[in-house]
Amino acid sequence: MSLDLPILFGTVRSERRSIWVARYVERRLAQRTGVTTRLWDPRELPFGNLDRREWEMTERPAVVEEFVRAMDRADGFVIVTPEYNFGIPGTLKNLLDHLFDEWNRKPFGFITAGAAFGGVRAQDQLRQVISGLHAITIPMALAVPRIGETWGPEGPVGDREAWDERLTAFFTELEWYARALQAARREGDHASAVA
Repeated sequence: MSLDLPILFGTVRSERRSIWVARYVERRLAQRTGVTTRLWDPRELPFGNLDRREWEMTERPAVVEEFVRAMDRADGFVIVTPEYNFGIPGTLKNLLDHLFDEWNRKPFGFITAGAAFGGVRAQDQLRQVISGLHAITIPMALAVPRIGETWGPEGPVGDREAWDERLTAFFTELEWYARALQAARREGDHASAVA
């Protein structure tokens, strides 16, 4: 059973070093058997501040249509984001708020980047937000502390093997939840059709 697990990146800032993590995660996730993925950068999406949700737009740009379809067919999601001032970037909240049904009953995994603690406060906020989208958060999350020292454009500067092991465990857990919820959604759809 194949899985579609897109990666949502959380910021549009010009000096965003956390994009290094997102690109590395994309490369590693794409190597998993039976998994397809794509990194979605909010710079490429014309959402801006939440004026109208995607279903309220009278004319949706092609990239918005593509994004909505991709999120609808996805089996789960990875969010890679920095932590700003003990919280999630407004860009990420805005991106999540533009859709609703497409997130429902699907698992989310978090990889955050920040100062000494690697963005764990952003993870706490994301758990609340994702619950509000009627979605599920997996128990495991990864935190990247001191990103400017520990990561570069090609990935981890040191301990690459340890990071790859952490990512493998993270992906394995996300895939488990994605398969379980994929089956449950299918069963629910079948039960509704039979009733």
